[in-house]
Amino acid sequence: MNQKEAVEHIRSQVDEAILEEVVFRDQTTLVLKPENLKQVLSLLKESGFLTLIDLTAVDYLEPEIQTKVIYQLLDPKSYERIRLAVWAKRDQAIDSVTELWIGADWYERELFDLFGLRFTGHPDLKRILMPDEWQGHPLRKDYALTEESVEFKNDVKP
Repeated sequence: MNQKEAVEHIRSQVDEAILEEVVFRDQTTLVLKPENLKQVLSLLKESGFLTLIDLTAVDYLEPEIQTKVIYQLLDPKSYERIRLAVWAKRDQAIDSVTELWIGADWYERELFDLFGLRFTGHPDLKRILMPDEWQGHPLRKDYALTEESVEFKNDVKP
């Protein structure tokens, strides 16, 4: 199934889920309501977009503080790709998609660790890259930048 057919299929099933459709350089991005995300992803998987090739995020401070969560899907037969996005506020949890793609477990843990995103229904949401005692989420735009002094060993003075 190509991108255009996929979008038509989604519109025929849950048209109200799509907030925005953007086509740029032959790549379709659908911005969805968070409450419809899992349903739309499930429809796309049933339609041939079997592979979740990436799950990432971009943090924003303006026009309001929120994070855009981006899902990249691939149809392995036609090599078509489609991108889905949802906006999440800092205290807003979104549905985990680990029931659809077991590999989403690691992506979601990474987004939790680095952006502070929470995924409802995730089987083991905990830090994956940062130490357990780490404070904050380093890929948020308002994360305080810190500097650590570097101590050089074997420093030879002339």
